[in-house]
Amino acid sequence: MTNEILKDEILSDDQLDQVAGGSWGESVGDYLNAFDRKIPGFDKIDPKSADGAIYLLQNWTEGDNVVGKLEKMFASHGITMTYNGKPFDPNSYSYNGKSITQDEAWKIIDGK
Repeated sequence: MTNEILKDEILSDDQLDQVAGGSWGESVGDYLNAFDRKIPGFDKIDPKSADGAIYLLQNWTEGDNVVGKLEKMFASHGITMTYNGKPFDPNSYSYNGKSITQDEAWKIIDGK
């Protein structure tokens, strides 16, 4: 019975290829931070909901995708965010030409 319930919830190999990578989790964290702060463009889709999770999976690398929105959001605060998409490599963040951490990037956004 479990297989019957979950058969539509299992990701295909193509879907997994779209979201694989160590920086994916970090970017989901950035999306959650943006949602929690009600940043325009991130304030309508709750990534903690089932619909939000599906949205993230379906829109990660297509068109005006999640990563692209995150890059634009950071850029609007003078921060360059680079999504590495490699299995164990984190995203890269820089501000005024200096490498910063993800936490430092959010402190800049928060004005701290």
